[in-house]
Amino acid sequence: MARFITLCSSSSGNASFVGTGSYGVLIDAGVSAKRIKTAMTDAGLDPAFIKAIFITHEHDDHVKGLNVLAAQLKVPVYATRGTMAGLHDMGILDGRFQTELLHDGNDVKIGDMRITYFPTSHDSRQSCGYKIELPDRTVGVCTDTGFVTPESMQALEGCDLVLLESNYDYDMLMNGFYPPYLKARVRSDVGHLSNDDCADAACALLQKGVRRFILGHLSQHNNTPQLAVSCTRSALRRMGAAENKDFLLSAAPVDAMPDYIVF
Repeated sequence: MARFITLCSSSSGNASFVGTGSYGVLIDAGVSAKRIKTAMTDAGLDPAFIKAIFITHEHDDHVKGLNVLAAQLKVPVYATRGTMAGLHDMGILDGRFQTELLHDGNDVKIGDMRITYFPTSHDSRQSCGYKIELPDRTVGVCTDTGFVTPESMQALEGCDLVLLESNYDYDMLMNGFYPPYLKARVRSDVGHLSNDDCADAACALLQKGVRRFILGHLSQHNNTPQLAVSCTRSALRRMGAAENKDFLLSAAPVDAMPDYIVF
């Protein structure tokens, strides 16, 4: 059976595990290797289950623990060409672990899992999201994007579970302490998804067969889990969908989920 857990999810650090009861992959490594391994162990998952690390982009909140963790676990790191160039420039590719470039149209096989990437729209070298197909379930990860690209929407259709960005509440952002240039960056097409953007995407995905949504990468300054969940829940209900019948919805905590999801 498939297993999914966010080990951390916020503007300060992101990492998620997708796999089975014996192996899987890590999407991003945005906190220390120690914190990632501790979160895995606390959830009842052996860190040795991680057989590869897939990076969405090179920003620090997605790669902070990458070089140490990959070296300790002796696992390959996969990323797009642009992201890999960014990691090189940051000095993260220190030769202690194997790196693998992702190529358009090609998938990666890890055991019985099939991982493909799709482009997102973010102010980084070449950001992406991931679709992870297990023998019995499919998981999508789509965060750090100013809008949901057509490629993202197509990839996420029919997933059993989607981790979808719900980064900021518009009013909190505009009335908050961020300087104007940073507010503009967050709201831009290469920034982040607002709660309203997330809700619109969730409604479209519900019509395409997605039934379980986890809202992730919430800003700790410009959002709350209650606001994020309420916005998407209201939009789905306006479609006539019933929670716990037609859809499941939750927000990923800043730290690890209390337990992994089996589905």
